Amino acid sequence: MAGYEFEGVDPHEEQVRISGVVKWFDAGKGYGFIVPDDPNQTGLKDVLLHVTSLRNLGRDTALTGDQIFNGAVDNASGVAGLLEIAKAYRALPTPPKRSILFLAVTAEEQGLLGSRAYAANPLYPIANTLADINMDSLNLWGPTQDIQVVGFGQNTLEDTLIEAAKVQHRVVVADKTPERGGFYRSDQFEFAKVGVPGLYTSSGEDFIGKSPHWGHDKRAAFISADYHKPSDEVKADWDLSGAALDLQLLFDVGARLSGDGPWPAWKEGSEFKLARERPSSMH
Repeated sequence: MAGYEFEGVDPHEEQVRISGVVKWFDAGKGYGFIVPDDPNQTGLKDVLLHVTSLRNLGRDTALTGDQIFNGAVDNASGVAGLLEIAKAYRALPTPPKRSILFLAVTAEEQGLLGSRAYAANPLYPIANTLADINMDSLNLWGPTQDIQVVGFGQNTLEDTLIEAAKVQHRVVVADKTPERGGFYRSDQFEFAKVGVPGLYTSSGEDFIGKSPHWGHDKRAAFISADYHKPSDEVKADWDLSGAALDLQLLFDVGARLSGDGPWPAWKEGSEFKLARERPSSMH
């Protein structure tokens, strides 16, 4: 989209200042809100969610040496991406017609408790919530030709993503490990249960300029060595250009939805389609 450019900054040098985007409160959840400049607040009739998980495991004093679980990849990268997308909306030359709600929800690893709490007690009615664009850890190892959709085939959000990806000359592919049930283990699942279509992407594995198995091996090495461990820290080999491309895609999807076009819909055969069609969920 015009008006904002995502950049792959040097994570060792970047300094971030946050002002007026995120509000913290005692439940440990973070949120930020962009409301259209409309005295009648008609934009509140359509609310788009951008969601990530605010988490890590804290400190384990039983460990020898480093005891702090920094969670640089999982999920400080996702939280940073959420803030960057919020900045991109604020930089649009024409403000969105629909309202945008940015959520950083807690306790994903404990059973999606933060997203479940919001779905049960939303700030704005679920019937007014047109979609959830969910992010987890970002791709920190360089640009890919592809991007994966976890839960491919569920709803029309992936069609919007496919159109946005064409601008980057990239392809959208189905989750390569569907047997792991990733769609049902991330925050968009709780929104899907109440009828809100969700888009959950994961980094591609076709890394530009690398061997065919490089991306798979890189991910496997991270899971083995650093996932949920104190060693999940900023690394010297990070290349944020891939994260910048993926964030641009997710922002482009959101920006396309932030106008006054049709709502995303569940596809035939989705087990969540009926939840959206119930009277309490109709918009």
